[in-house]
Amino acid sequence: MIKLIQATVCILALFGLCTADIQANRLFKFIKSKHSRNSPNNNKWMVSEEATDEYSPVYIAPQDGLAELDKISALPGQPEGVNFSQYSGYVTVNPNAGRALFYYFVESPTDSSTKPLVLWLNGGDFAHTYLFIAS
Repeated sequence: MIKLIQATVCILALFGLCTADIQANRLFKFIKSKHSRNSPNNNKWMVSEEATDEYSPVYIAPQDGLAELDKISALPGQPEGVNFSQYSGYVTVNPNAGRALFYYFVESPTDSSTKPLVLWLNGGDFAHTYLFIAS
């Protein structure tokens, strides 16, 4: 009886592995199709004929007092006595669409004006990571 159960479990496991392989292949095929030249989405950057040449201004809002509102006093588990300032919050990109970018900023405790700024953004198609360094 035990051998019958073991054999059944082995057969089901093999069937599961074969099915997983088929599903993985379908997923890879789907992902590749998004990047292929024949993809139905290959024209997503085309300009529509209804588009105008009007200037679209950048969203700029007052920033008075926002730094102090975003300042973090301490993170959970953070040891006491750290000597740097840290901030976290959202930067509004498009208020009409409700779009904002999350940020976490740590200021260097020494010579912060001479240190490079590192901006790390996650998101977009297939969750790409974008890294920007300014000095």
